[in-house]
Amino acid sequence: MSRFNRSLDKNIIFTFVKKSIIAICLLMTIVMDLKAFDYEFRFTNDIYDPYIKTVTLETNDLPTNFPVIRKGSGDYIMLKFDDLLNEERNYYYKIIHCDKDWTPSKLSELEAIGGFNDERLRSFQYSVNTKTQYIHYWQKFPNKDTYFKVSGNFLLVIYEDKLDYPVLSRRFIVTEKAVTVSLQSVFPRDVANIRYKQEFQVEINFQNFKMRNPVEEITLMMLQNDNWETAMLAQPSFFSSNVLRFNKVRSFEFWGLNEYREFDTRSLFSLGRGIANIERNINNIDVFLKLEQSRRTKPYIFIFDFNGKFFIDNFDGAQGNSITNLLSSVTNSLNNTNTNTQLRNEIISQISSNQVSNVQGFQEKNIRGDYANVVFNLENDDLEPDDEIYLLGAFNNWTPSKEFQLYNRGKNLYTLDVNMKQGYYNYMYGKLLPDGKIDYMSLEGSWQDTENEYQAIVYYRGIGDLYDRIISYNTYNTEVNIANR
Repeated sequence: MSRFNRSLDKNIIFTFVKKSIIAICLLMTIVMDLKAFDYEFRFTNDIYDPYIKTVTLETNDLPTNFPVIRKGSGDYIMLKFDDLLNEERNYYYKIIHCDKDWTPSKLSELEAIGGFNDERLRSFQYSVNTKTQYIHYWQKFPNKDTYFKVSGNFLLVIYEDKLDYPVLSRRFIVTEKAVTVSLQSVFPRDVANIRYKQEFQVEINFQNFKMRNPVEEITLMMLQNDNWETAMLAQPSFFSSNVLRFNKVRSFEFWGLNEYREFDTRSLFSLGRGIANIERNINNIDVFLKLEQSRRTKPYIFIFDFNGKFFIDNFDGAQGNSITNLLSSVTNSLNNTNTNTQLRNEIISQISSNQVSNVQGFQEKNIRGDYANVVFNLENDDLEPDDEIYLLGAFNNWTPSKEFQLYNRGKNLYTLDVNMKQGYYNYMYGKLLPDGKIDYMSLEGSWQDTENEYQAIVYYRGIGDLYDRIISYNTYNTEVNIANR
């Protein structure tokens, strides 16, 4: 064989091997992409095990904070939940980096997360002196085993033994501070509903952040009261100098809805807000809320609330030593110059001081809080017999489920019995529509004057980038119309 033929054969073999390697790599990429969408869980805030209750994901241990941490800061999030099976199980966590649409990003796990994934939950404690026995679990992120290398959306999954058996999933975000966001409340351009909606004019200043095509590379997401179910996503219309503007009609337009309803079970020996009666039995506790009605045709009345959130507390178990009656003590000292936001911040600061300065007290409320059967009664004569009515709030991620569905008991009365841990809760009633969306207005009404909090998340994906970065995050309140964070 000539030297030319041998050289030709080597080139043919080399080309074949090279193409085979490329084909294998492409096949592996396709298989990995397919596998990424074959999880046994949804990329939402959800619970998959009926024994798992009272799931919270808190920023810096503050129970009313949106789960967000700034990359490279001292911020942390804390996962907490109860297992009412009351048997020790092998729980592990997995964290998945996601794009802005909450699908897995193309980053590998090693590129997004430092340290280890799939680590076991080792912090737990049994409940103390409760009629309902449970095990309370908690886990901090980042921790000595796991930290975050990039910004963006992250999904936290807790599973038992292997990922095929998920018990819960929770969304959180890691942010950078590369651009600034300014938001201003404006009169809704939907003139027919000008008294009932809230609309915002948004600008993003990117003076210190260079982009090739800002209009195509930036996306803004806004949430009302931390609720991912009603989030709105839009891209800017144009930019001038270093400012991006969103001028499309109704880009960020929300129904104002109403102030949240509330009930307070932090003590099961005295009647808190919204409670009509408490019956303590040998094996359980029944809490009956006051009879409620639709607010659709009633005038707007300001009510202090936590914008749909809840926090766990127990005055009885703490005996007033380490956990004080925050709502009552602050509300009683409230003067006319305080705003709703100031009051909320004052209460949260007291919660923070209790938790940080007294770690034992912080644990006490989580393991001494009992579960009670809370009975809701809603009177409404405008509903059809087959309407599906649900109890909704941060405690169930504003997501309808059979556990929180009210049933028609006749005579225009809808009732619900649900097992809930001692604490302070905000909630609303909503009607499930055929398209799967929730109609709150039929039962709660809607007003432009309602005090709400809005979260603004700025996503950036440059040309050729593999994932969506979060380059800014801010929270805004309609009452003060300024950034809280």
